Amino acid sequence: MDEIRLSVSGATSVITFKASPEDLTGKLQGKNVIVVTDENIFPLYRDLLQNIPVVVIPAGEQEKNLDRAKYLYQELLKHQADRSTWLVGFGGGVITDLTGFVSSTFMRGMNLMFVPTTLLAMVDAAIGGKNGVNLGEYKNMIGTFRQPEQVFVAPDFLQTLPPEELVSGLAEVIKYGLIHDPVILDMLNGKGVETLFSENALLEKLIIRSIRSKVEVVEQDESDHGLRRILNFGHTFGHAVERTHHLSHGEAVSIGMCVAMEWSVLKRMLEPEILKLACKMLDRFGLIPVISPDPDTIIGVMGKDKKIRDGKWVYILLEGPGDPVIRNIDPGEYLAFLHELRNNGFYERIHGKS
Repeated sequence: MDEIRLSVSGATSVITFKASPEDLTGKLQGKNVIVVTDENIFPLYRDLLQNIPVVVIPAGEQEKNLDRAKYLYQELLKHQADRSTWLVGFGGGVITDLTGFVSSTFMRGMNLMFVPTTLLAMVDAAIGGKNGVNLGEYKNMIGTFRQPEQVFVAPDFLQTLPPEELVSGLAEVIKYGLIHDPVILDMLNGKGVETLFSENALLEKLIIRSIRSKVEVVEQDESDHGLRRILNFGHTFGHAVERTHHLSHGEAVSIGMCVAMEWSVLKRMLEPEILKLACKMLDRFGLIPVISPDPDTIIGVMGKDKKIRDGKWVYILLEGPGDPVIRNIDPGEYLAFLHELRNNGFYERIHGKS
């Protein structure tokens, strides 16, 4: 097993990689543990969690709210949890976000471990200490920064993922290639979905490079006031279409990244060929659905995003692979830009339909 350490503000998060699911038992031995998982994950790994208190919640983004957090607080009280108890979030991004929030607020903080079971959680949600819940339609509006003491990354968990879930997580991997580590793009060049499923060594290398990218960024800016904002590349627009068009997170972020790169081309920051190649890669993995978002609707949803400063959006542009730029953009100018995208067939082009 390999280890990566993320160290910030006197706290260290130990990320164990290339573990097997069976190694989890050893990690939990000797600890006062309560596991939180969902109804999709628990039946698959019931045997691994024998003789361990487990709280099972319904699956889905709709569970990431204050009511569900309150339910978990009550369950912790029933199990007589205290600050020495280890709360283990076992699942995807919803579980890690929610469990991280509960662990950092129950009794002002308890021990925390993540066991991510999706590609998205392994490379993103479980790494970096962002925890939170949604407030109605406001995504991740209530949250904390608090690093898990341990993250247990076992790529074998991905074998139980539906193909579309694995591909969805790949969008975040490609994001790291665009904003931080262009080698990731080289590794995926010419590859397709079949390769991703058949070459375990490739997938493991992509995961480890993605984790290292996020660790390097977070260690420089844990609380998201500067460099860490580059991790939002594609997400402001992406979160809006994810909600309005019921897309997967990967599809939404992929379209968001293409939109951000088109804006970068318009501003003469990015070569058009980079936009073309990146969107072609995303489309090859089935991450670009054909949609035609209504600009006014999208702007309305984006206006509820928490990344607003003095009436402007913090928006990530690109000058080239590994060279992101943080900008404040005017909503009115951006609205005009979205109308132009819709009128000139941009969404069809990035899907390869025109």
